[in-house]
Amino acid sequence: MHTERPWIDVGRCLGCGLCVTICPSGTLSLEQDKARVTGANCIGCGHCAAVCPAEAVRCDPGDGWATAFSTFTPSGAMIQPGAFAPAALVDLLRSRRSCRSFRPEPVPVPFLEDLVRAAVTAPSGTNSQRWTFTLLAGRPAVEKLGAAVADFFRRLNRHGRTAVFAAMPDLARPGGSGRLLPRLLRDRAPSLADWDRDRTDRLFYGAPAVILVGSCPGASCPAEDALLATQNLLLTAHCMGLGSCLIGYAVEAFHHDRRVAKAVGVPEEEKVHAVVALGWPAVTFARSAPRWRPVLRVRTA
Repeated sequence: MHTERPWIDVGRCLGCGLCVTICPSGTLSLEQDKARVTGANCIGCGHCAAVCPAEAVRCDPGDGWATAFSTFTPSGAMIQPGAFAPAALVDLLRSRRSCRSFRPEPVPVPFLEDLVRAAVTAPSGTNSQRWTFTLLAGRPAVEKLGAAVADFFRRLNRHGRTAVFAAMPDLARPGGSGRLLPRLLRDRAPSLADWDRDRTDRLFYGAPAVILVGSCPGASCPAEDALLATQNLLLTAHCMGLGSCLIGYAVEAFHHDRRVAKAVGVPEEEKVHAVVALGWPAVTFARSAPRWRPVLRVRTA
């Protein structure tokens, strides 16, 4: 976690107090009408530098990797609240579909790295930014993951659900994975048969690339952070012309069998929260799909 405190050019400081007001950790205060660094709990969010009208606050900019896009060039403009048409945003949100039909052409690594750069613009709890991204940038790497996931489900089928579930206490949690895995065992049986017969890929749908979104220790809410970053990744992939699909059953395999992570080089201390298949789509959607009405509550007191 980034902990280096900001630096203030007192000569430039206007004494407006905006940085003090916006600081979430009480690191800054006004003394003699100038902002000062007086606390030690900085979380490195950078809000103080971003809000300062005189550019008097400096924060560690990092190495610049997160802003060095290779396949397109952002304008760098700050879009203020209300300055982007919500109708255009909703059109984008509704246009992104899960793709399960990919062309065989590979996705160049710079495209995948740019997806990660877009992903890490997401918020994270206490600004921990403890994301990890493992890029499987070719069919051999994707097939290695596919084989590991298939082995996991094959072992469940072979040893029987009762014995395997008994060895996995977390599966018994109400509403937890215990409700998902039996259905996955049933639904994936034909896919496993196809994979074993001739490597027909109904696991990742022939995608030429996969990104694993995970976390390393130290995050305050790692799963939420990873899923927020994943949504950024999915929307950016659509804008780049890529198709994407979340592979939930692969996440279950990561959660319950360490051998899956080991097969693709994910360190033991990391947890994988999302698996995204990526590639150039072989299908074009003509319209958006419907969404059901959710449970919606409005309370005013």
